[in-house]
Amino acid sequence: MKSIFNKYLALPAIAFTCLSLTSCEEDYEPPYKITEDSFQIFQATGTLPIAAKYAAGETVKVELVYNKSDVKEIVLLQKFDNQDSSVVRTLPAQGAFSKIKRADTLVVEYVVPAGLANKATVRLDAKAIGFNNASKTRSASFRIAEATPTIKIKSVAHRSAVTAGANTANDVIRYELVLNEGGVTSATATTSASAILFKDLDSLNVYATVGTNPETRIDRIGLTKSGAALTRNVDVKVPANAVGQDVVFRFEAKAVSPKNAASVSSAPVSIVAATPFTGTATATIGINGDAAATSFNFVGRANVGTETATTNKDITVTSVGGNKFAVKAENKTAFVKTTATVYNSATVNSVRQAYYTASAATPSQVVTSIADLVVGDVYIAKLVDTNNYVIFKVTGINRAGADNQTTATLEYKYL
Repeated sequence: MKSIFNKYLALPAIAFTCLSLTSCEEDYEPPYKITEDSFQIFQATGTLPIAAKYAAGETVKVELVYNKSDVKEIVLLQKFDNQDSSVVRTLPAQGAFSKIKRADTLVVEYVVPAGLANKATVRLDAKAIGFNNASKTRSASFRIAEATPTIKIKSVAHRSAVTAGANTANDVIRYELVLNEGGVTSATATTSASAILFKDLDSLNVYATVGTNPETRIDRIGLTKSGAALTRNVDVKVPANAVGQDVVFRFEAKAVSPKNAASVSSAPVSIVAATPFTGTATATIGINGDAAATSFNFVGRANVGTETATTNKDITVTSVGGNKFAVKAENKTAFVKTTATVYNSATVNSVRQAYYTASAATPSQVVTSIADLVVGDVYIAKLVDTNNYVIFKVTGINRAGADNQTTATLEYKYL
């Protein structure tokens, strides 16, 4: 019986052979060869092959390709893991002819049932039954995946403010987020039982609510299309109009399909007015003269001599040759070059923000030595790797001092 059915199923291939030729005699009927695979009920076009994972309630579209003159009905069956197959539906072979495929096609929709375990395997069988009651089956399998992503806040870092309660407008707060905790993007027989198979992530939206104002989206971050667990640092900037109010940030993870989403909100962040630097002073450093003038300590606001421990030497002159004025930090102080605008309006938060922005954009901008100080240069100094900062500008360089001493004059602001 099967060989007879295969003979019928071979007919579309005959028609395809003729129509694909550049010329075909009307009275010429080429011979055909009966093969087991001459008819494919699952054809890898359109929605096929089906995806590797679907969620409960999701619709799987299966395109069947056949010759309806040979097939009287199609039976769609499902099989869960090691259970027996069960009939989903029986359909009459009433497909529409496709000129592109040169065969009859029928799109069958299958809704993934609820209640199946995560990572369970579902096999779909499409069985074509011929008028001679012979049959042919094509199969495809997928796994059950969790449709809705998960998201949580793991940690919070205040990049600009010294403490959590001192945030002001334009501060940057870093939230470490965990998406799809314990998740995997694909599953095999060896995948851990505790792992969760998730549908792929699409994007991460960031929203801010200032006081009683409506929530607004402030950022959208595209994510790698994967269901695997993901840890992501997200830097958010405090809105400029938030001073004197609380701000709540909400992070929303979205899946590709179905377009489900999950979100998590931050604790309210109280936004205060910026704290200005309270003092301005002048420092003079030099070489080839007074040895006590070669180094300066910004915390003590005084020059320190060669006998002083290096931990107190925030900036030391190393060379004044070749018309260059080179300095370095002998402790853990680090420098970032900035602008006169930042200097003129310096606050604790704006200086920290400028330092952080520069170091985050290009880590090489954070230096412990400066090859050549030039009049007008402005630098932020992060003192001894603490949350204490000063900002200084070079106001003068004198190469004709007493005893051939070359000096630089720095004006600096401090808290």
